[in-house]
Amino acid sequence: VGVISLKTSLVKPLKVTSNKKAKQIAYLFFFIGVIGILLKLYIGFFKSGIYTANDIFEQRLENMGKELTGGAVGAIASILYPFSFLALLVTIYNYKIFNKTHLFLIVSFGLYPIIETFFMGGRTTIALLGTTVVFVSYASFFKNASFKILKFKILKLTLAILPKFLFKKKVIVPLTIASVLFVSYSITVLDTRLTRFNYGDRVFEVWEQKDYQWVKFDKDFKEALYSAPPNEKSRMLGLFSLKHYFAHGVFEYVRLVNDLEKTTGYHYGQYEFNVFFKFFRVFGAPLKSFNELNDIVKRKAVYQTFFGPFYIDFGLFGIVLLFFWGRFSKRIYTHAKRGHTHYIIFYGYLSTIIITSIYLNFLMGSSSYYLFAFFISLLVFKYWPNNLTFIAKHKL
Repeated sequence: VGVISLKTSLVKPLKVTSNKKAKQIAYLFFFIGVIGILLKLYIGFFKSGIYTANDIFEQRLENMGKELTGGAVGAIASILYPFSFLALLVTIYNYKIFNKTHLFLIVSFGLYPIIETFFMGGRTTIALLGTTVVFVSYASFFKNASFKILKFKILKLTLAILPKFLFKKKVIVPLTIASVLFVSYSITVLDTRLTRFNYGDRVFEVWEQKDYQWVKFDKDFKEALYSAPPNEKSRMLGLFSLKHYFAHGVFEYVRLVNDLEKTTGYHYGQYEFNVFFKFFRVFGAPLKSFNELNDIVKRKAVYQTFFGPFYIDFGLFGIVLLFFWGRFSKRIYTHAKRGHTHYIIFYGYLSTIIITSIYLNFLMGSSSYYLFAFFISLLVFKYWPNNLTFIAKHKL
């Protein structure tokens, strides 16, 4: 409703961003992001110990049970390092204005969040940032290259406009390989977690518990799994887990609404955006930890679509916020369609959140830091002069 309520004609046009401005802002984001990355590395090596642990996954589990393991430095690092990824996105969209050396440096540091997540054995951040890169790259091709397009229509309604090169082998093959590698990686991650908790063949007993997953398995599937060799078991459970990721969110949202007693909300933003409230707890603010906030949720460690956390925070009042969220998304989309760099990279991020909203909420956890960085980017692009020139003073 919020999207429909905002007419495109009412969105005021913006000034075109000059190449000089885009380049300067990319360098600024790169510099901020590098500071954040260096602080993250310092925390990982000397504070949390995650980068020096013999078993990274075990150390990650231990750190998850704590909060603020990096202190104030860790909180600052978490806010700063996403800017390296924004610098990457700005560069992808305007790659023609950068030299090869700068491209190499920006890409190298910009991929740090994805590399770190892979190193830690995570998946959701890789999916979020990876798809954002794909969307921005797609927009970059439209801006910087000439190609033929294909329109997919039903009657007079255009469903999609895609460049023909997407259907060539040199594009399809790498995308297929990347998809297969991500699925294989997901299977490996799940196998590591099941091994760590020593579930073995008891995994069905755990997953079928009513207060956990409440999942029913076909008897033939069980028998096939029990009789399969170890490698095949990992593949079967990994694929099942991926299917469960996509399927269970809606059901968990219904259960969440039925389980919660209040319909007017509980935490009013602190649950959804808890990572920002952690920053204030560093300085002694009497705010609840996420574990304390999560006490009201009966079924933990499950996704509840994009709307579940909103309902926990605001209850039925969340509908009003979602209305304005819809208008905001429409505004971002309109400016992105007009070719403004900062809105294109932001909408690449929002697109993933919107597409996956039926499954999970990508704004939860560390992903919120990227949302903060994107909001800051809008302000920087708005107030940064279009033709700012730095003049060095020379001694006479």
